[in-house]
Amino acid sequence: MTSETVPRSSFERLVTRAGRVLGGLGERGPLLGYGLFTGVLFVLCFVATFPHDLVLQRILHGATAGSAIRVETGGGSLGWTLAYALDSLRVRARDDAAEPVFQAESLRFSPSLLGLLRGSPYPLGIGAALYGGTLRGRIDPRPGSFRVDATLEGVDLARYTGLRPWLEGTVRGRLEATVALDGAGRGAFAATGPVALRIPGLTLEGTKVRGITVPDLHFNDVHLTGTVKNGRFEISELVADGQEIVVRGEGNVLMRDPVQTSVVSLDLVVTPAAGAPDGLKLAVNMLPGTSGEGGARRIGIVGTIGRPTVR
Repeated sequence: MTSETVPRSSFERLVTRAGRVLGGLGERGPLLGYGLFTGVLFVLCFVATFPHDLVLQRILHGATAGSAIRVETGGGSLGWTLAYALDSLRVRARDDAAEPVFQAESLRFSPSLLGLLRGSPYPLGIGAALYGGTLRGRIDPRPGSFRVDATLEGVDLARYTGLRPWLEGTVRGRLEATVALDGAGRGAFAATGPVALRIPGLTLEGTKVRGITVPDLHFNDVHLTGTVKNGRFEISELVADGQEIVVRGEGNVLMRDPVQTSVVSLDLVVTPAAGAPDGLKLAVNMLPGTSGEGGARRIGIVGTIGRPTVR
């Protein structure tokens, strides 16, 4: 056999078979081929020129109308795999002067191709670069198949500006977190799964919280582990090992919408470290609650996330 009679590649085999099929259609073959070519060209041109940026802005404007936040985005682009990428995304309060409560340097949404064939983009893959770290995950918000799997790595707290209205001073550390929630076919409020958070090297220096001065604190490790179950976040372990104080705790958060109305119930034990300055030991001793061993104070935090109370 020669190269003239045997196709040498998959592309050549495809072209040969297409030619045979169109040839078998007789006089209608060229017309059908032209129609297919025109249809493919139309789709490509439509995707390339579709004003997706304008559509996205209108969708976001409608979704946040009447709410306390607004969403700003940079330029966007649609890939050949139908993944949509944004150059930037910022979530702000309605006040023009407010710092963004969330900001991503880039954001990418990757729909499920199998899901698209069924008329839905879910489960939706998400990837983002934010505050020097990364977010990777997959989400399916549909009640019958709700699931969230996400990993946060290397987020630099020193670059996060969303807390500036309430917190002044220097905050350093790298945030890491994982979450895996499964609704088991019963929706988001019935979802269960583990949540873990860690901040190695957390440092607070020259800090004021709502105008109240906080002593300089340096933690080698801060971590939290818990489980979400039926709308309640059960915190099984909260640990903060610092050079000045040591904190141990547990409790739960009853999730509500909006988030700031979620009900908090935490039991903490705050103990001055061996080398803590006398002023810090005195400050710990003045905390509400009851006394414990080694100058520790047992305190409770109750109320809501928006208005917690120490007792």
